[in-house]
Amino acid sequence: IVVDFSHRNVGPLIPHLYNLIFSRVRFIDSHRVYEDVFDRIPLSIVTYSWFLENISVSPKFTYDFLKRTMDIIVAFVLGNLSLVFYPFVFLTIKMDDGGDIFISQERVGQNNLPVKIIKFRTMSVNDGGEGDAKREKKITRVGSFLRASRIDELPQLWNVLRGDVSLIGPRPELPNLVKLYEEEISFHNIRHLIKPGLSGWAQLYQKDPPKFSTDYNQTKVKLSYDIFYIKNRSFWLDIKIGLKTIKALLSRTGV
Repeated sequence: IVVDFSHRNVGPLIPHLYNLIFSRVRFIDSHRVYEDVFDRIPLSIVTYSWFLENISVSPKFTYDFLKRTMDIIVAFVLGNLSLVFYPFVFLTIKMDDGGDIFISQERVGQNNLPVKIIKFRTMSVNDGGEGDAKREKKITRVGSFLRASRIDELPQLWNVLRGDVSLIGPRPELPNLVKLYEEEISFHNIRHLIKPGLSGWAQLYQKDPPKFSTDYNQTKVKLSYDIFYIKNRSFWLDIKIGLKTIKALLSRTGV
């Protein structure tokens, strides 16, 4: 039997439901069913008390060690392998418009600390990642290819190696968007409890993620996926996300 144990009308029924245990009836919390089916936490149930019960900031020594070890090994290996692309990117960008090869953009990292993300330049101007309605017109011809192939994000592997971000975690947001979202979306700052990542649960499962501009509704959906990851994070979940990310990239479905 699926029950919403937090609903006020269920309270008086609990003594009667208790007796059904002896009839081998199994009870499942409805919110847990939602989480298992949709792979996210409904924002309608999250409260201060929910976070106190389900989210812990205490160190997970084994998990933290394995996660950082995986970050270092994977980022070092892939970072060095990616150097093969650097001369190609250098030549194509210079032949296209002769501008800078790299850009640096500020993002909000763990504990609300700013981090500098390094990428190959794909736009005619560096808008700091702000985006607007004319954004697509600013993307260079080479930039379109670099974005479609995800080659533009290869320099971020050095961010992972340095420890600014992780391979897996909530995608880091722009400071100006964070300010807006934290004013309008409750508990949005919980995303900054852990280190952001190059790929994450929301990137894999959200079908219509917010892009380029402020989108409160889709950002709420993204937050529900991020909270799911923060609540359930483990080394094996990171492995699952990593493998699904590789599959998505090879099939060119995004991330």
